Order: sequence, then C-alpha cells, then structure tokens
Amino acid sequence: MEGKALRALHFSANPCGCLLTVTGLLTAVAPPVSAADTVELVLQLETSLTSDSNPFRFYSQPVNTDPANTPDTPVTPLGLATPERDTVKGSDIRAGAIIPLLSDRTRLTLTGSLGNRYYKNYKELDHHVVAGDATLDWAAGQVFNGHVSAGKEDRLFQYINGTFTDKDISHQKRASADLNLKLTDEWSLNVKVDKSGLNYDLPVNQLYNFDERGRQFSGRYYSPTGSSVEVGTRLSDSNFPDRNAQEIADLDQSYKESEVFLDAEWRYSSKSVTSTHLGIIRRRYDNLTDRDTNLFNALWRGTYHYSPKLRLDLQLWDRPFTIVDRSVLYVITKALRFDAQWKYSDKSQMNFSTLLQNSDNVLVPRLASLSDGSSRKEQLLRIGFGGAYEFERGFRVVLDSFYEKVRRESDGINLKQAVIKLGLEYTYENLPGSTSRMGLKRYQHSLSASDSLR
Repeated sequence: MEGKALRALHFSANPCGCLLTVTGLLTAVAPPVSAADTVELVLQLETSLTSDSNPFRFYSQPVNTDPANTPDTPVTPLGLATPERDTVKGSDIRAGAIIPLLSDRTRLTLTGSLGNRYYKNYKELDHHVVAGDATLDWAAGQVFNGHVSAGKEDRLFQYINGTFTDKDISHQKRASADLNLKLTDEWSLNVKVDKSGLNYDLPVNQLYNFDERGRQFSGRYYSPTGSSVEVGTRLSDSNFPDRNAQEIADLDQSYKESEVFLDAEWRYSSKSVTSTHLGIIRRRYDNLTDRDTNLFNALWRGTYHYSPKLRLDLQLWDRPFTIVDRSVLYVITKALRFDAQWKYSDKSQMNFSTLLQNSDNVLVPRLASLSDGSSRKEQLLRIGFGGAYEFERGFRVVLDSFYEKVRRESDGINLKQAVIKLGLEYTYENLPGSTSRMGLKRYQHSLSASDSLR
C-alpha cells in the first residue's frame, strides 16, 4: 500500500503539468469560506533538483601533510573510487488540516508529507521520505488546557565522515501530552509526559536504536507586559535495547537524566524579544557509574524586527547532544548563529544564516588513544542562503543552499560540503495563513536554516 502511494508522487518528469492539474481540481471542488470555525485545508506540492558536492561527507587530507597526496584529496573508505558530487531529484506532497471541535480553543491538527529522492550517481541512496503528525489542542473552561500529540518520520541516515557509505533509513517516533493549570492570570502549573524512539534498518547502526521516556514539572509566571519566567525539572530514562556485550561495556545500555531548568522570555518592545534556557543535567549510567557526569545546557536567543520586512535573529548556545559514532560518548557544542529574513516584496523574500560552532567530542575511554587526550575537538563554519519568488498565485520558485567546512584540530583533517537546491512549489490553502499555522515548513528540511547538528 505504501509503495503504491509513494509511486503516485513521481511527478518530477512533468512537474508543471501535475501542478496545474491539481490546481484545477482543487479550484473546482473547494467551496468558498470565510467563517472562523471552518476546517482549514492545505495541499502543497514540490519538485526539486539538488546539487550536493559531498553526499557522504568525506573528510579530506590536511594540506601539505604528505607530499605524495594532492592537497585536500578526498579520503574514501577502503579505497572506494566514487564521484564526489551528485545530483538529486526530489518530489514531495505535503498536506494538512485544522479541524475545530467543541470550541474555538479545541481543535485537531493533522499534517503529513510523502516524498521521493533519486540520485544520479549514488543510485543506492534512492529512498522515500515519510512523515506525519497529529495534535489535539484542548481547553476546559478558563482553568485547564493542554495538548496531546503523536508523530513519526522516516528519512535517510545523516552521514558523518564518509566512513559509512551504505544506505540506511532512520525511523523516528514521538508522542507527548501536557496539562496546564491556570491558577491566576499571572501563575500557571504545567505537567508533561513524553515518549520517543529511533530505529535504524542496518545492523551496524542498531546499537543507537533507543527508547526514551520523560516527565516534566514546572511553574510559570506571566507579567502584564507579556514577559514570562518558568522554573521546573525534567526526568528521563533512555534505553538502548539492541547493544551487544562489547557495546554495553563501552557505552552502557541505559542511563537516567534529571535537569533543573529556568526558561525566561523578555519582551522588551513590540519589535524585540529575547529568551533563554538555563539547565543543569545530571546523567547517571546504570552500570558504568564512572561515566556519571553533570552537563550544562544553555541557549539564548534574541529577535529584532527591524522593520515589517526585515527580521534578525541571534542565537548562542552551550549544549550536549549525541551522534551516531561508536567512539563518542556525547558531544558538547558552543556556537553562535545569526539569521536574517528579508521580505523584499509581497512576492519575493530572501534569507541568510551563518553558524560558528566549536564541538568537543567526548570519547569512549577504551578508544581515547585514537586522538590526543579523551576528547576530539572540531570547528565548524556554515553559511546558508535562500530565497523564494511567487510568480503566480500559489506558485513559487524556491532556492536553498549552504556551504560548510569542518576542521578537526587533532590531525588537521577537513570536511567540505556545498549544496544548492532549486525547487518549484505549489501551495493551496482555503484560508490565508493556514500553511504557517500548521507548521508545514518543518517537513521541508531547509538547508540554509539547518543548524548542522549531526
């Protein structure tokens, strides 16, 4: 059944014909709407062509380290002779609906995306992209409100350094529920539970199959000006059920985390707002207690609306995360990111982003001798640019691109990647702004907006 649905998406051979056909059908069947309680509907079609200079993210030899090597010659595993650059054809269909239920504060939002990717050279990487989400927002009087959500996503494994070149698909699932109790106009209490999981198809990556369960409790204060402060704690249990004896000895099979955090948002004016998250994470392993550690988790963001057409964002963070590398326990990153969005006219807009990031890969003690010390440091520079032009109502030409360079300090090895994507997009919505309210942009995996955390 899934194969038939995905094969039906293959409209890249004649994208304009397909888009015009769908446009005619939607125009014929869509009724006029204006009521606030009307079901909101969105259908979005996209066909694209992407040029990727380094799909497997091969590292390059450090310049002038070996006269026998050409500077920046790609390092491929097992002497694999393959082309670096590849061209990827993509076709996607995204859809969503917002369905009002008992009141204007209770609604069901359904969204999903299906897509195909076809590679010119690395044909073994041809794959389908599947994602779907359902969210129920509810309210009971003026005191209780909350939401329940569930979703899943299947996508291509995000390659790290070219040492792994087989196709693998990751399968992510998530579910959450939260309850807000409004004590007064200024104070509220929040309880949240969530569950997530990630699984890989190939056995070589299945040591990172995991299940996580979390609970969060917090209290929030709202000021009359719209600013807020939230203080709370989060508890989570992470389990990796498919690890063998050696992998358990290196990485353990599960750990527990507790975080005490503070979230604050300050609305300085109608044009500017800043927010911050500060947390201390206490990680405790089930068996390898010598790995127990405390981690700092901080994020600051400032947004300034210079004008109705120009928005500027600045982010700073110092955060831990996990990557799929059996020699790395976790990664600590310190970064600065700047974004600018410029709406040149009603039909055209542009965006720019840059990211400077220093990463500290904390290594498995048994493998620490592979680098200088117990960690491996990397520096990343990423520059992204994108834009869109609406040449007819609902039809847009979309450009997305980035250039990225990573330098590993221990041996001077570099990684370079440049990606340019050009797409044709059609969007139908029966009420203006529905696409944004449903958050369909999250299924587009924007290149220039990516934070490159892998």
